[in-house]
Amino acid sequence: MKRIFGTHRYLVSATALCALALTACGTTQADDSGPATAAKPVKGADAAAAPKPGAEPGPEESDQLLTFITFLNTVAEPCFPAPPKVPPIADEAPATAPATAPASLPPIPDGPPSRDELTPGSYKETEEDKKAEAELEARNKCVTKAHADRVTKAVKGLKAPAQVRGSLNRSGYVDSVLKTREQPGTGTRFSLDLRSVCLTGTADGSASPSVGSHEVLDPDNPCPRL
Repeated sequence: MKRIFGTHRYLVSATALCALALTACGTTQADDSGPATAAKPVKGADAAAAPKPGAEPGPEESDQLLTFITFLNTVAEPCFPAPPKVPPIADEAPATAPATAPASLPPIPDGPPSRDELTPGSYKETEEDKKAEAELEARNKCVTKAHADRVTKAVKGLKAPAQVRGSLNRSGYVDSVLKTREQPGTGTRFSLDLRSVCLTGTADGSASPSVGSHEVLDPDNPCPRL
């Protein structure tokens, strides 16, 4: 049976972004014109205020992280229908309500599981499994398209790295998930590492910038190098 990804996949991915969002200080970060440069060490009075490895995030970092996760879930929300409403439970059952028999429990096996049950890969996928997997896959594609459309709109008509980065920041994508690199004569190449979604594209100043998604094979390195 194939591994099924759905709502939990997306929410867990958003939570995994905590590590990315909280590594902005004291780490290396690629600039818009060349390879990554090492962050300068903090000296003097600022050293005491520098966050220590493994320290709890401050109020500002926590607010930024919460805002970003909320943004990701807001983009994905239209792709996941609301669960059915559960009718309220009455305080007391009507006096005339007929008594219902307790639900029967499944029978207890008489002996140990068979060899077929213990053999890896012996499980046969049912039609319900296939339907659920197809629905979840469709929703994941919906989330990817929602981000691609948003990013395309954000970089439309832009070309300079600073313009591209600023517009994507204003659209909700923080620097910790964004990489940009200038391509002389072409524009700005960029990537967005959203863990379950990897988007790359080129902002060349046109009204139809190139933005595409990549299949995530390695969760630790979702996006290819620019």
